[in-house]
Amino acid sequence: MTCAKQVVKATIITTDGRTFVGFNDVANPQAVCPRGDMPSNVGYHLCRDVCQQAGHAEVMALRAADFDVEGATLILEGHKAVCPTCMAALNAAGIARIEVKEKPGD
Repeated sequence: MTCAKQVVKATIITTDGRTFVGFNDVANPQAVCPRGDMPSNVGYHLCRDVCQQAGHAEVMALRAADFDVEGATLILEGHKAVCPTCMAALNAAGIARIEVKEKPGD
């Protein structure tokens, strides 16, 4: 089920051409986002606690890839930036390049 605030998609493309996709899906969707008008990087605990989000799109893509992504590219769609927690996970996994497309098709 999709997030009430915004749908975010992360695609990892490995150096050998494999692709892994993750979304910011939720298990307990809400009619209105519990984060309201909070800015990015604020109130993400509500995504986990209220909406039961397993992880941001970037982390879900890493999980789909089983973290075997050294040198890969991540394309993030539907958000302005990678949050610090996700950036740390991407760096630890060896993602070499990140492209951010705030709107799909950018």
